[in-house]
Amino acid sequence: MAAKMACPFCSIQVEYAIENSPDWYRDPSLPVYRIDCHNKCRQYWLEAISDPHPQIDPAIVAVLDSLNDEQRMFISESTQHACDSGILIVYNRNILQYLVTDWHYAKAAVMSYEFNDISFRISGIGFDFANMLFFLNTQDAQFTLRLYQAGTSIDKIRAEIHWLKALWNEASIRTLSPVPGRDGEMIQSISPNDLPSRYATVYDWIPGETLHTHFEAEKTPELIQSLGTMLGRMHYVSETLELPHWFTRPRYDTDWITAKIEAALGSDMDASAEALAKLSALSSRFSQLVTKQGKGRDVFGLIHSDLEPHNIIIADGQPCPIDVMEFGFGYYISDILTLSRHFSEDEQTIFFEGYQEIRPLPTDYRQQLVLFEELRVL
Repeated sequence: MAAKMACPFCSIQVEYAIENSPDWYRDPSLPVYRIDCHNKCRQYWLEAISDPHPQIDPAIVAVLDSLNDEQRMFISESTQHACDSGILIVYNRNILQYLVTDWHYAKAAVMSYEFNDISFRISGIGFDFANMLFFLNTQDAQFTLRLYQAGTSIDKIRAEIHWLKALWNEASIRTLSPVPGRDGEMIQSISPNDLPSRYATVYDWIPGETLHTHFEAEKTPELIQSLGTMLGRMHYVSETLELPHWFTRPRYDTDWITAKIEAALGSDMDASAEALAKLSALSSRFSQLVTKQGKGRDVFGLIHSDLEPHNIIIADGQPCPIDVMEFGFGYYISDILTLSRHFSEDEQTIFFEGYQEIRPLPTDYRQQLVLFEELRVL
């Protein structure tokens, strides 16, 4: 008969097993409790110690004992959603403490807005402890809440909002729309319980499904062409947008590429001479591109920088880019590659036609795509 215990998050009786931690975890020899909470939290692991007998790490027990009912529900719902998104979690004291800390931030953040009867949970798209994303739910609406890493420049966040508004207003691209707080400000400064101050933003919810999910059911030439048109409009806005003096975003330029290549050269000590030579040549090839193309706004400007299918929502048949955490200054061809590499050759032709309805592609764009395909694996 399977051993049973009360789930420390949702309290229902669950089956558990003591085993070695999963192969993908940091220490496969570490004992863990595998919790099979199928009705609520799904499945997760708790770190254990083996002296004198396997038991849940006392440091974890101490954190669990300090949780209130709201915090337990928050971790339960976050665990459930993470599992449903294909994310497997081994909880240790640090991860639990991160979640509790971010619960305090999220709780304080939602109080800064005109929301009633609101609940929140981690998005489950990844436990990014630097810039946490939450889903907010009221009786009749949904929103997303972003908690930025402590020390994030407010101008960097202001730039994000400035660009999103420009996509809406100047290119009719439906994307994230910021929600003002009680004080009318789009960016809130949160510091609960004397914790370090962090900025927070809330955005309206875009109903629909991700492009990745949509493509599994339907991939039409019309949609592929509209994706090209959308990206062309995004880059047109980037080319023409007037930027205020405080506008601050990362630059994906020669210095950034060189640092990535040097890190790759230094990290793989077992790489073959051929592989090392190929990496070294990448830097030279990128420098040649920069020399030839220059950094004019017709080729180098604001790019999304993470325009993967999971960062595009299909709403009412139209593509809507979301999650602009990585957006900054870079070569437009980088954005083009990120999306077009998911298409077949025939689909790419349709996509490029859609893009060129708005703005031209470089005459050697195919060769540039090959270079950026090699750079993206760094």
